[in-house]
Amino acid sequence: MDYKKIPSGVRDLYKSIDHEVTWIHAKWIVYRQIFAASEEKIELLNQSAPFFFGIVQQTFFEDTLLGISKLTDPAKSMGEENRSLALLISKLDKLGHQKLSTELSKDLKIIHECCKPFRKWRNKKIAHSDLNTALKVGPDPLPGISRANIEEALKEIRNFMNRINGHFIDTHKVYERFITNSGGDVLLGKLKIAEEVENKILEK
Repeated sequence: MDYKKIPSGVRDLYKSIDHEVTWIHAKWIVYRQIFAASEEKIELLNQSAPFFFGIVQQTFFEDTLLGISKLTDPAKSMGEENRSLALLISKLDKLGHQKLSTELSKDLKIIHECCKPFRKWRNKKIAHSDLNTALKVGPDPLPGISRANIEEALKEIRNFMNRINGHFIDTHKVYERFITNSGGDVLLGKLKIAEEVENKILEK
């Protein structure tokens, strides 16, 4: 990514957000590799260390919701700037890129709509602990969130980022194809080997 093509007045902010969006996608890809795989692989996790992987699944899931929610924060909170998409729009607008900022504002409205349930989780459970929610006695329970909901939000965030990439850098970044040689598939492969070795030992 040639960040030098991004206007200097917004370059550092954009670069930081771009790295965060990439990192959220990387973690979500690992989550899918481990917990959205075949029934056979899920059974492997349950046979290996079900309590541990239950904690890991919940942690990955909530961390993804938290990361997306922070990106959708307002430009400022309590007088302090947030590293958010809204701040990025504000700075681009002040630098004279009004047409781009207008288009990005429309994109952000779509993202906000996708992320309403995520922010509720963030505000009532993940970043704060709402008493009624924790005790499950409130009239307004936390909404259900599916993997499809997260996929849709990430898609809209990619569209937002690639609108900027296309405008300044004339490129399209494929965030959803983050590649690592030590992700969830590698872990599952090693667990499978361990299971086979254990079975041979038990047979003897």
